Amino acid sequence: MYTKKKLLAALLASALAAGMLPTSACASSDYTTANATLVTLTDSSATAKGKYTGYEIDGTDVSITAAGTYVFSGDCDNGSITVKKGVTGVTIVLNGLTLTNDDSAAITLNKTAEASLIAAAGTTNTVADTEGSNDENAAVKVKSGASLSISGTGTLTVDGNAKNGIKGAADAVITVAEVKLNINAADDGLSCDDELNITGGTLNITAGGDAVKASPDTGDTENPDTTSLGNVTISGGTLTLNATEDGIQADGDLTISGGTFHVKTNGGHTTTLTDDSASCKGFKAGKTLTVTGGTLTVDSADDALHAGTDVTISGGTLTLAAGDDGVHADNDLVIGTKGASSTSTPRINITASYEGLEGTTVTVYSGDIDVVASDDGVNAASSTLGERSDKYAISIAGGDLYIDAGSDGLDSNNDINITGGKVEVYGADAMMDAAIDYDGTFTLSGGTLFGAGMEPSAGTQAYIAVGETSPSGGGMGSGPNGQGGGQGMTPPGDANGSADGTNGNPPTPPSDSNGNTMTPPNFSGNTSTDGTFTPPTKPSGGKADGKPSGNLPNRESALGIKKGSVITVQDSSGKTLCTATALGSMSSVIFSSADIKEGETYTVLVDGTSVGTAEAKLGTTDSSSSNNTFKPGQGGQPNQNGSQATVGSFKDVPQNSWFASAVQYVTSNSLMNGTSTTAFSPSANMSRGMLMTVLARYAGESTEGGTVWYEKGMNWAKNKGISDGSAPNANITREQLAAMLYRYAGEPDGAADLSAYADAGSVSAYAEKTVQWCVKNGILTGKTSSILAPKATATRAECAAMLQRFASL
Repeated sequence: MYTKKKLLAALLASALAAGMLPTSACASSDYTTANATLVTLTDSSATAKGKYTGYEIDGTDVSITAAGTYVFSGDCDNGSITVKKGVTGVTIVLNGLTLTNDDSAAITLNKTAEASLIAAAGTTNTVADTEGSNDENAAVKVKSGASLSISGTGTLTVDGNAKNGIKGAADAVITVAEVKLNINAADDGLSCDDELNITGGTLNITAGGDAVKASPDTGDTENPDTTSLGNVTISGGTLTLNATEDGIQADGDLTISGGTFHVKTNGGHTTTLTDDSASCKGFKAGKTLTVTGGTLTVDSADDALHAGTDVTISGGTLTLAAGDDGVHADNDLVIGTKGASSTSTPRINITASYEGLEGTTVTVYSGDIDVVASDDGVNAASSTLGERSDKYAISIAGGDLYIDAGSDGLDSNNDINITGGKVEVYGADAMMDAAIDYDGTFTLSGGTLFGAGMEPSAGTQAYIAVGETSPSGGGMGSGPNGQGGGQGMTPPGDANGSADGTNGNPPTPPSDSNGNTMTPPNFSGNTSTDGTFTPPTKPSGGKADGKPSGNLPNRESALGIKKGSVITVQDSSGKTLCTATALGSMSSVIFSSADIKEGETYTVLVDGTSVGTAEAKLGTTDSSSSNNTFKPGQGGQPNQNGSQATVGSFKDVPQNSWFASAVQYVTSNSLMNGTSTTAFSPSANMSRGMLMTVLARYAGESTEGGTVWYEKGMNWAKNKGISDGSAPNANITREQLAAMLYRYAGEPDGAADLSAYADAGSVSAYAEKTVQWCVKNGILTGKTSSILAPKATATRAECAAMLQRFASL
């Protein structure tokens, strides 16, 4: 029965869309008592006459008890239209009707009823409930198992003053075809628990909750909805949606194959969200989100497109401005069609975002994609899997990508694979940030690539790299105490004075002035002392995770590249292979295409002046086998990532990197391990649970065992008052790291003047003393001479360096 009901609803929707219903269902002049029943409503009564007798009238309340066509007109300030339980084959025509119900819904389909609702040609109709309605559900209500199709060439306005505009309950199906439908709702606009289908029409929806929604009520403790699908399918129409929460939400699958969308949520992407639990996404699916066509314009305070599992975009034109991610998939994000050669389909233009494209895996097969992001342009990561997983990957096989990122351009917490397409990518070129950043293997086997940052580690297509291409950059910062080095740190020797930290002596906790080992106080109570119970306010266009929003301070490029610089790559004959205009400082240039031949020499020019030449090479997982040589031209600097030694087996820790001795120190003393046998992942974020575990090891505690890997470290930190133990999987900020070290040291006296830092005022109140102490003792220094970035996420390299400094006190 349930399957037949859905099939009937689908066939009815198709018939409506194709104009297959009799003209008597579409033109008001054709309604007569011979082919329909005409019902006239006034404030005091309802009268009916005509062909069908399947109705009951009680004052101004009309109940339909049998199949037929019923035409409603008039003006009634407190009445209702109801299709009785199980009644099918009903057509309700609104022929100039204004109907309000002050106690319940104006129109109701009872359980398992089936009806089509038609706005007659040339007519304007309004149905509404009132704010004081005792039944705060919807102005148009479709009860469990019922089916409603809405169509016509007239106009229907639905005012849901109490709560929702149009609402379908468990196992209900609602289909909207050609109609001009205006909905104003205190909560959700157009909602159906099971299936909501839109095949055409012009929809204008303003909602205090979600504009369009399919969400089973699983939270109902008495009658939880465990059978509804929560699917939204849209194949046509023009939808203008203005919602305080999500524009379109489907707890199940959200499928878009056509239509024109203008979606704005919670004021748009410039809105600052202070509630992390708020969902103000443009298009949101609990399961899969699929876009195969249509024109989508989104301005959202949260993610523009978001799926709880996979996002697939194989067609359509998308213009997205997001306060958080442009497109986010908890699992896989796929753009384009495998095997396609098109660079125009789909068309995605992300004009503003925190992170542009994010998923556990991000795969691009085809399309024209432009990304502007204040943080990462393309990010392979997942809060569910955590910081490390071999599932993370960015794969580009085709398409045309242009990325303007405030942090990393391409950022994978594991691998990057480029086998085709055209990629032009820009990043912050600041501290640990660059256009290309990865923690696993970067394989380059095809396509055209222009960017900066980390070089490919494997592949069959040659590339050239000029400038500072070490995995962490090599920018020099300085703090008020004169420390320098990348990330504002110059790692000192270990606790016993070895300059490179290789003596292997175990770490010793710091001592006071009398040589006694200091024991931190044991705090009591539930007050959060490290700033995690009250998360930092999410900046406009950023996330509430302590990461800075917007471009970070750029280093001064050794190649003289700045915003607006024209970069040219030429072969030995002087033929130009690439021309690009820099969006900011670039300390390196990496270029690859089918024209680059291994072993041949190429020249990089900046504003027409050569800054150096490089011999093309293939990526290799063995840096010692690299045959790259760099020959300086005018103003050129040596390539820092040619043939060079690394720390231990870590291919991402060159011995000339600023954090090399720190990595040697923490790994040789068993405080931190690599993320694999060949990677330390210095630019990866450090979690709070990681630091708790590291400090427990530093104190000589065993951290093995437990139901989760960080359990023993977390319990030790709580017992010793080092941390409240909350949010172990969250990224740790620089000020939180300082706070834990300060408490481990016993909260000693000593403060530094932070006035040299322009952002000193952003240090949280709980962390003021801890940050001042760490700065005074050279443990924490600025990202630059004027930027402290206390709420920025601390990287593994920063943590290693701060631990090494801490041990040397």
